[in-house]
Parts: sequence; C-alpha cells; structure tokens
Amino acid sequence: MKIALTWDKPTRLKDGTKFNQVYYCPSLDRISNKAGVYVFARSFGAVVVPLYVGQASRLRTRIEQQFKTNVRLMISIQRADIGRRILLVGRLKLNRGQRKKKVLDIVESSLIKHALTQGHVLLNKQGVKTRVHAIKSKGNRSSKQIAPLTMLIERK
Repeated sequence: MKIALTWDKPTRLKDGTKFNQVYYCPSLDRISNKAGVYVFARSFGAVVVPLYVGQASRLRTRIEQQFKTNVRLMISIQRADIGRRILLVGRLKLNRGQRKKKVLDIVESSLIKHALTQGHVLLNKQGVKTRVHAIKSKGNRSSKQIAPLTMLIERK
C-alpha cells in the first residue's frame, strides 16, 4: 500500500497560562481539519525529538482538544528535556480504495515504532513514558543485517 503524507511547517508551542492551558498553538486556525497525524516534539538546533504521536480524522479539532483537555500530556511535554516545544502536522492524502481509519492506524503505528527504534522515549495516551524492551545482540556479519546491535521495542 502506498501512503501519502504532506507535512506542514513546524509550529512552536506557546505558554498557555493566559488561556488556562499549559500550551497553546498560535496558528491553530491554519491547521487543516482533514485526516492526518500530529507529533508533539522538542527541538534544539537541527535535532527534533518526538514526544507524542497521535492521529485524527479531523486534525485541528483533535489538536485543540489535546491542548484544552489533556492536561496530563501537556504537563509531561512541559517536563521533558530541554528544547523548544513544537507541533508537527502531517496531512493524509488517501488514494482510491483506502480506508481512512486503517491508513491512519498504519501511519501512527509506524511513526511510533520508528521513534522507539531510534531510541526516543515517547509519552503514551496517559502522558507517561512508553515502556520499552532493549534487546542487545552479538553475532556475525549476516546476523547484523537482520538484527542490529541494539533494538528497542514497545512493551505491551
């Protein structure tokens, strides 16, 4: 299956105290209300580290809900290591015959798995860090092609 995402320019999160929130997004009204994925992240220099990955059939509505109602997640993002807090939004372009929910599940799951394999610690739906297994391998040249020296996978 071929899946197409278009990523918008990152948006810096702002202090949301005056709105009785932890953070707010000053350009929320420019975010599409189409289906896609979103990533709360931190950046410092050229490095971007994902903190939370989510999906939505209506991006702007879901992201606004996160800011207003998911205080635990927002506080966890605030307490993460140094760096600017940013929001990345990827809009989904469905091809003929693709079902929105199935494609969103695939993209969200893939982004989460990729972040975990890169060694990033993600916050889960409850705003706490995702638990992972760290698998260390030793072997020969052939085995290293299918199993890297260190693999990180989510604990279920």
